Order: sequence, then structure tokens, then C-alpha cells
Amino acid sequence: MTSRLGNLFRRRTAVQSGRQNPVLLSTVDMSSKIYDGIPLRNFIEEEERGSLARQLFLEINEICNAFDPVEACREKIASTMIRFASFQVLVIPPPPEADPSDLRSQPGISGELTEHLVRIAENNYELRSEIYGVMDPPTFDKVWEHVQQSYWQSYWFLETFNAARVELGDVNGDQDWFMRFKHAACANYEHVYRREAGLPPAFDEDIASDAANAYSLYTDIVLSGAKDPDQEWRDYFKGRNIPVPNI
Repeated sequence: MTSRLGNLFRRRTAVQSGRQNPVLLSTVDMSSKIYDGIPLRNFIEEEERGSLARQLFLEINEICNAFDPVEACREKIASTMIRFASFQVLVIPPPPEADPSDLRSQPGISGELTEHLVRIAENNYELRSEIYGVMDPPTFDKVWEHVQQSYWQSYWFLETFNAARVELGDVNGDQDWFMRFKHAACANYEHVYRREAGLPPAFDEDIASDAANAYSLYTDIVLSGAKDPDQEWRDYFKGRNIPVPNI
């Protein structure tokens, strides 16, 4: 085990020392690289970093030891994707600023939510329960810091589970379903935030409700075990006037 991994994942447990699973080792190595490439360290202390790293290692190990590792990995991707998306749409900047996520301008995603951050936090139960009482009053700067930390933490976990998925061979060619799933989750969350905050939908008014419902079903298709979730989703909604992403 490299010094990089030793530093990131800290203590070598008996389980860690005894495992030579190639998916585990490759995923842990990739997870370390992902962490090195994001600014999460700017938001958390060393002790919390170590705790998160150990939690993440155990979750990777759980995937590798599951009866069906592909299914176990998809379950972790799906649950993490939901939390990730709830923060991703809040950090996408408006044009002309560059959008590293490549999601802005895709159906249902505007890059306009950051300016409404406090309003959204006041109206969304999950955000409100995380913020109110912890930071009082919840100013824009304080909410923004919470959103960024939560975003990068969920990004680290999600991309790590995605690395495990790739190692397990749960992919379907050049137009892989993971990015399409990310778009679907984000488009659905933006719709929820806008509705709760009294903002107009990012979809055309006449299809907004149907489009949001369609994208919300992407998670169910991923968890159903479909070999190609994106193709199954597209086939299901073919001819129903649901906009599809160009990613």
C-alpha cells in the first residue's frame, strides 16, 4: 500500500491488511487521487477527514464482499447520487462563468440557483434541518460554505463508488449511464427547489411536471438491475415529449 493511501486511509485494520481484492485496491487508489484533486480539505479538519476516509474504505470493502457486488455498488451510487445532486445544482454557476460539471444548459438545469441559496434553504426541509439551529442566522456566506463542504464530500464518495462500478465492469460503452444518471438526479432536484421556493421551472411550463417525474424514475431503473439504464429509460419515455440530455 502506497504512502498516499496510508496517509489518506490511516489505520490499517485487520480487514484492510488481509484484502487483496483488485477492485478494492484499485478503487481505494482512485479514491485517494479523487480526494487530492478536490478542495474538501479546505472545509474539514484532519480528524474528520480520517473518519470519512475510514467510512469510505469500509463501504468499498462492503461492495467487494457483497453477494452481488454490482448490485451493491449501484445501491451506494443511487443513495449518494441523491445527496450529491441536491448540492450540485446549487453550485453550478451562471454563464459566462465556466461550468466544470458540464450540466448547465442541459434540460432542466439552469445554473441560476446560487443567487437564491438562502431562499431555497428556507423552503427545503433537508437543507433547513441541516442549517437552521447550527448557523444562526443563516446568512448567504454561511449557507454557501455548508453547501460547498457537503458538495465536495458527496462528490468524493460518489466518484469513488463510480470508480468501483467501472472496475466491476458495470459500464455500457462510450455513452455510459453514470453521467446521464447524474443529469437526471440534478434536473429533478432543481425542479424540486424551484417549486418549493416559488421560482418558475427550468423546463418549459407545459412539460415541467412530466419531465421532472420522468427524470425521478431514473433512480428506479438504475436499481432495477437494467444492463443499460439509460437506454431503458429512453425506450420507456420514447415519444412522450420528454427532453433528453446531450451528454
